[in-house]
This record gives sequence, C-alpha cells and structure tokens, in this order.
Amino acid sequence: MIHIYYGYGKGKTSAAIGLGMRAYGAGKTVCLIQFLKDNKSSELKSVPFEVFESPESVSFNPDKSYQSWIDSALEYINLCEVDIIILDEFLDIIPEFCSKEKALELFSKDCELVITGHKEIPALFDKADYITHMDKIKHPYDKGVKARKGIEY
Repeated sequence: MIHIYYGYGKGKTSAAIGLGMRAYGAGKTVCLIQFLKDNKSSELKSVPFEVFESPESVSFNPDKSYQSWIDSALEYINLCEVDIIILDEFLDIIPEFCSKEKALELFSKDCELVITGHKEIPALFDKADYITHMDKIKHPYDKGVKARKGIEY
C-alpha cells in the first residue's frame, strides 16, 4: 500500500514516523530516508529503525551536486528489503532530482511506502492508497518565530 501525507501543514513527518514506530512495534522492519533535510532533525535520535543518512550539507535549496546522493538513495530504495519504507519530503524532489517515471517505479516495490512532501503530483496520487492533506491554518512561523528544536525539527 502507498500512503501520502502532503501539504503545507505541520505534522507530515511526525505522522509518517508515527506509522513507522507502530509498524516497528508490531515486529515489522522499517527504513527512513529523508530528502532535503540534513541529519540534524531530532527524530533521528529516537527512531529504532534503519535510517539512510542524508548528506550534512543539504539545505532547502540544494544544487545539482545533491543529485548523486539522490541517485544513491534511489538505488538503495530499489535494493532495500524491509516491510515499510518512509520517503520523507520525497514529493519535493520531483521532478528536479527524480523524474515522475523513476518515482512511479518505486510504487511497484513489494512493501508499504509512506511518502511525504508539500506538493500534489497527480501521477503519484493516482496510484496511492491513502492520501492525507495537511493544511496550515495558523503557524508561529508566520509571525517570525523560528523552528524550535524538539517541536519543528
């Protein structure tokens, strides 16, 4: 099954990792791959399952040098043999770093895929089994409050 959590509301990563924690607790194997994030998110210190680490230098505006890491992550995903793969912020690398066609190839894996990101990609959404839209109504960032460790990252 394919799960998608998307939109500009808070909680996409938390929902995906929460699903991973539940699955892990039920004896399933889980792998987390975070795109467009460095390895500083606090959740990485507490997840008990496998994490494919991001490069330390990634930012929200990566350049083309990020492509080689994306390619290795996609190769890893294709070889990964777990029950659940969480692809955090994956929607946001399409199509600049990963074509829709390559993304759709992942949908044929024999595992549960949990995908997060901001934008809607119709070709992927058509294949999904679960889609949850998280819509921001109000957020402290709008008032200039920076992300807080342990809450937003």
